[in-house]
Amino acid sequence: MTGPSAHPAQPPAPPPAQAGPVPGARAGVPVSIWPAVPPPDRCPAGSDPVPCPQRLGVQAGLRVITAFSRPSALVVIPEPGTGTLAVTAAAAGRHVLALAASPGQRHALAHRLGRDLPRACRPLARLRPGGPASLLQAASPYAGQAGLAVITACATPGCPPPAPASGTPATAGEAAQPGPGELYAACQRVLAPGGVLVVITNAARQPGHPGELIAAARAAGFTYTQHIIAVHAAIRASRLTPGLTSPPSTGPQPGAARHLPAHTDLLIFTEGGPRP
Repeated sequence: MTGPSAHPAQPPAPPPAQAGPVPGARAGVPVSIWPAVPPPDRCPAGSDPVPCPQRLGVQAGLRVITAFSRPSALVVIPEPGTGTLAVTAAAAGRHVLALAASPGQRHALAHRLGRDLPRACRPLARLRPGGPASLLQAASPYAGQAGLAVITACATPGCPPPAPASGTPATAGEAAQPGPGELYAACQRVLAPGGVLVVITNAARQPGHPGELIAAARAAGFTYTQHIIAVHAAIRASRLTPGLTSPPSTGPQPGAARHLPAHTDLLIFTEGGPRP
């Protein structure tokens, strides 16, 4: 069955062309399908053509932002690697708080915002140092203010954040990322009661990856409310239509044509307020 929007007071997600129960889905959590979502760029950490959630394109990012937030709402992007989400949120008329822990990450993200955002939208985007840990400070002015937080989780071992906008590789120090516990705790603190957390991931390498993410989010106080399968192909007459394909591999991969990842997963959670 098609699940309702994760936030009833916000515009519903685009209606799926086809949706239904998925074998193995957790009872009581609606599963929906978004067809024709362009795939992210491939993950550079592996040789297989695995799409990386941190390399989500503008069209897909805009779909996530508009489905789960209202205009003028505060959207928090706590990871420096997801600059596309910060850009699309501000371009869609949302206030955006983007975090980056290191000077290199802040420089790259500031360059991206200045390059890709229309001038009229730039005041909507705020770039702050400190990373997710800054949201956990008692003096943080953003506690309980956001309507939406979006994070990513690539299942490919060793996946680094995207290179700076100049195209030069990030240094080892710049590639450091916060642990999942810190990310979830930061999102739990910054979201208003009833706010939405979206985790964008894939399970191309580790089938249990979404289950681990769900368990970690629940441990931080979130309620798992919806699972959306973003299919990287159009659906017509109950068939996947070629045209939107996963990024090609850079080298010959025997059997790759039979095993190209066809979807990205969106795990949707809500913040229910302070835990007892």
